[in-house]
Amino acid sequence: MTEQLTPTAGQQAPERPAAPAVYDPPDIPGKGPTDWGGGWKWGLISPLILLALAVAIRVYQAWAVFPWGLDSSTTQFFWMWRMLVVAFLLGVGIFTVLWWRWILNTGRDLPQRFSRREEVRRIAVFWGLIGATSVNLYIEASFWPNEDGAFHQTLVRDTAFTVAHIPMFYLFFPLGVTLAVGTYLYGRTRIPAVYGADKGFPWSFFLLISATVTEVAQVAMNEWGHSVNLGNAGAEEFFAVWFHWPFVLYGWLAGGIFALWGETILRLYAIEDEEAADARDTAPAPQPSTSAPV
Repeated sequence: MTEQLTPTAGQQAPERPAAPAVYDPPDIPGKGPTDWGGGWKWGLISPLILLALAVAIRVYQAWAVFPWGLDSSTTQFFWMWRMLVVAFLLGVGIFTVLWWRWILNTGRDLPQRFSRREEVRRIAVFWGLIGATSVNLYIEASFWPNEDGAFHQTLVRDTAFTVAHIPMFYLFFPLGVTLAVGTYLYGRTRIPAVYGADKGFPWSFFLLISATVTEVAQVAMNEWGHSVNLGNAGAEEFFAVWFHWPFVLYGWLAGGIFALWGETILRLYAIEDEEAADARDTAPAPQPSTSAPV
C-alpha cells in the first residue's frame, strides 16, 4: 500500500507569468509604417527644420555682416554676434538634454514585444534620424566651410569669433554630436534586434560618433592655430594650413553612417522572410483530389 502525498501550497511550483502581449499600434490611414504621415514623418520634417535654420542664419548674415560684423571691438558686434555664441550653445545644450532624456525615459516604458509592422515603423523613423544627421553633416562640413573659406580669404579678421565661424562651430558642429548620439539611443531602445544590449556597441555608431566628436575637437585645435597666427595678417591662412589636415580623418570616420542603413536593411529582409514563413505555416493544407485522373 503506497501513500500519495499532496504538495502543500508552499511546495507547489510557482506558475509561470504569461508572456506579455504583442504590441501592435492601430492601423490609421495615412499614418502607416512607411507613410509620409507615419514612419517617414520625421524623415521629412527634421531635415527641413535644419535647412530652414541654416537659411535663416544666412539671411541674418547678409543683413548684419557688413554694417556690424567686421569689427569685433564694437558694441554692436558684441550684442549681434558674440551673444549668438551663447544663444546657440544654450539652445543646443537644452535641446540635447530634453531629447536624450525623452528617448531614454520613454524607452523604458515601451512594450517588450511588438509586431513586425511596428518594427518597420521604428526603422523608418530611424532612417529619418539618419537623414537628419546627414543633412546636418552637409551643413556643417560643406555649406558653412565654403562660406568660411571665402570670408577669410577676403578679410583680415581680428577675432576667432567671426560671423562665418559662429553658426558653424557653435551650433551645427555640437548639433552633429547631439544627432549622432541621439540616433544611437533611439536604435538602442527601439530596435533591439539590431542594436539591443546583447548586440554590443556597433562599429557603425562608433565611427559616426567618433567623427562628430573628432570634428569638434579638431575645430578647437584649428582655431588655436589661427589665433596664434592672427598677427601675420594676410598670411594667417598660410601659416595655419596644416591645422586643416585632420579634417580628412573626420570625413573617413563619418563614412560609418552608410553602415547604419546597411544594418537595418538586413533586418528588413529578415522581417520579410519571417512574414513569408508565417504565411506558409498558416496556409491551408492542399486537399487530396477525389476525382479520377483524366
